[in-house]
Amino acid sequence: MQRRNFTIILLVLLIAFLGRLGSKPASAIGVANVQVTNVYWGASAAAPDTAHPGDVNLQLSILITNVGDDVARHVNATLSIGPPLIYTYTVNGAITYGTTVSQVAGDMQPDSSYVLTYTLSIAPNAQEGVYKYSLELNYESARELQEIDTTVPVNVPVWNGELHIQGVVTNPTKVYPDSNEVGVQVTIANSGQGTAKNVQLVLILQSPFSPSSSGSDRIFIGNIPPGQITNANFIIDVAENAVYGQYSVTLDQAVQNQLVSIGQVPIYVDEKVKFAIVSVTPTVLHVGDSGDVISVAVRNTGSVEADSVRVELEVGNFITGTLTDFLGTMLANETKTAFFTVDVDSNAQAGQYSYNLRFDWTQQNNALYDDYSDYVTFTIRSPGIPFGLVIAAIVIVGGGGGFIYTRRRRARAAAAKPQTNQNSNKA
Repeated sequence: MQRRNFTIILLVLLIAFLGRLGSKPASAIGVANVQVTNVYWGASAAAPDTAHPGDVNLQLSILITNVGDDVARHVNATLSIGPPLIYTYTVNGAITYGTTVSQVAGDMQPDSSYVLTYTLSIAPNAQEGVYKYSLELNYESARELQEIDTTVPVNVPVWNGELHIQGVVTNPTKVYPDSNEVGVQVTIANSGQGTAKNVQLVLILQSPFSPSSSGSDRIFIGNIPPGQITNANFIIDVAENAVYGQYSVTLDQAVQNQLVSIGQVPIYVDEKVKFAIVSVTPTVLHVGDSGDVISVAVRNTGSVEADSVRVELEVGNFITGTLTDFLGTMLANETKTAFFTVDVDSNAQAGQYSYNLRFDWTQQNNALYDDYSDYVTFTIRSPGIPFGLVIAAIVIVGGGGGFIYTRRRRARAAAAKPQTNQNSNKA
């Protein structure tokens, strides 16, 4: 009976042992097991690089670890290469493209790791995302003397920066037709998962806008990390004939000698007061004139008022005097007259001359000005006969004529007297 009980106990213990042995993982029964435990770009897992479309010769690191309890001998890893990754090597001076690249890790002790490094490039037209490749691992488990071939997946991330327009401001805030050197500040945000590298932005300008100077419509910013915000500053001019209203210009990014649109930049052009010359009086001056008063009637043809309007007659060297007049506030469609008192130099040449009018005013607290070229035309003639001399000449001529007339009348009267006396005597 005791012997039977002892046999039963031995059977129970054997069954328990076999059960534990059957449930033990492969790694615990003397087999090597190499697995991929990390994939990253660059040389540091703590600070990995970001791979972008168009990157060249970037290091891809694949960390493999022997998670078994046996030595993995002669570990060899072969990575299959496919788009958008590019692997090149040189044979006899010629560049050759490969579809696989192998690297030997050697012997790996249990719980040890090894970093496989592959130098790869990324196609410029690659779309961002995570690409799946396969890594074939070949090694021997030393204790079991068996060769192991296994293929494990490798996820390779390729990210691109994604730029968006976050805001636009102009300096000055109000933009008018004929405004020069207007600053346009565009706030750019990178909302992508990768760094936007070598960012060069171009503002595509069309009428009525143009660059203020060569290159003022483009800017090189450099790298913009994910989540970072930066400002791009451009300087533009606005055409004189610009119609007021809302405009939109395109902001592009230069990528691989191509322009990729980022978004639209809104620019609002406000209405600018326009002046019309209604009349100029007089239009004829004379060499040597002094104190001539010239009146110029001006009308505000815009739909907004102009404050503190000042008008200046811009003349040449031969005309001097009071050449500015202050008109104050001019409402829309209102007409006012500017007066200028001028002297014409005695050395001025006779002929026809055109002069400019310059208007300075404030509009919605913005100081503005406009030059109206060749709007005032004068004919300058040779000196005329002074009015006083004309009157004197008339007086002299009139007096002389009267004097001659009186003398002749008296002479005729005197000639008639003796004849009458003689006739009387004869009688």
